[in-house]
Amino acid sequence: MKALKEGPFGRCVYRCDNNVVDHQVVNMEFVNGANASFIMSGLTQSGTRRVQIMGTKGEIIGDMEKGAFTLYRYTTGEQLEIRCSVQGDGHGGGDERMVSSFLRNVCQFDSNPSHGLTSATASLQSHLMAFAAEHSRLHEGLAIKISDMHKKQELPA
Repeated sequence: MKALKEGPFGRCVYRCDNNVVDHQVVNMEFVNGANASFIMSGLTQSGTRRVQIMGTKGEIIGDMEKGAFTLYRYTTGEQLEIRCSVQGDGHGGGDERMVSSFLRNVCQFDSNPSHGLTSATASLQSHLMAFAAEHSRLHEGLAIKISDMHKKQELPA
């Protein structure tokens, strides 16, 4: 039996310099006063994606393994299940659909940013949030203002 070649894919995850987060809580406060908490955990029994969005009138639970989103309305007790295809690789097929949408817009020379699955502005905002969360994690929970990230090339120390 051949030994694995030493390299980034042959190293033991417990004996290398990998410092990727396996559990993270990000609290966000928006300009309009709304707040949100994003909780990511790589330590689950099923190893699949699960989305839970809780609001004042209900919640939505998405289960990638089941291939469904369920809407629960608090006031009526109604439950509505929406089945969806999660075929494909990369985020339940989401990567494939996002690239396909982008290519369709480019091929059609569609300059309307609202026609795609995600606008460039929305993508930039979500990436800035992720970069700010990582910067905060690496700097002992430092609060980061997204507006500061727009003004500077570098995040505040």
